[in-house]
Amino acid sequence: MASRVQRNGRTPRAGDDGVEALYHEFLDAFYRNGNRERALALAPRLEAAVLAAPAAGESIRAEEIRSLIAELNGDFVAAARSREAEIRKILELHTLAVNTPNWPAVSRQYDFTDVSDRLDLLAVLYDRQGDTDWAVAVLHESRRYCEAHGVPFDGADILNELERARRPAKRAAGARKRSPAIPAAKRATARRTKT
Repeated sequence: MASRVQRNGRTPRAGDDGVEALYHEFLDAFYRNGNRERALALAPRLEAAVLAAPAAGESIRAEEIRSLIAELNGDFVAAARSREAEIRKILELHTLAVNTPNWPAVSRQYDFTDVSDRLDLLAVLYDRQGDTDWAVAVLHESRRYCEAHGVPFDGADILNELERARRPAKRAAGARKRSPAIPAAKRATARRTKT
């Protein structure tokens, strides 16, 4: 996943310099270098910088940062919720800007591959919550999105890995359904006596 976190070469907006610098330092520590201790040390400063920057508060970047910090802290539900909000905001921005004179500037910040990458990251968060089926569904959505927008789908390896992991679990669940511990007649009797 480290390849998904790249500097896009954009110039930070006035007032965002502190947030952007901390953001990139955090990414380097957390993803590129795998230095969890350093990332944990940077997280409170980054969170405070986002709160202090009026332009950043409810921005796409703020949602991404909240997701990353929640992921670092092991709160995959909050991380997924922020990642979903980030994706939603990017899609809203695309809806407003596509086929307008602003599209070139917007697409330099957040193009179609960014949406796919965020969907792939969201799928990983769902898998880490234990919801592999939903993770696979999100990856299929990412693949369809890529096909519709003519961009490469980078989540194929993750999708294949999750589908392979899901097969033995489904076979085991199917075996349990075919050989229940309590025969069907006893279950039906138990239901009737409870009501």
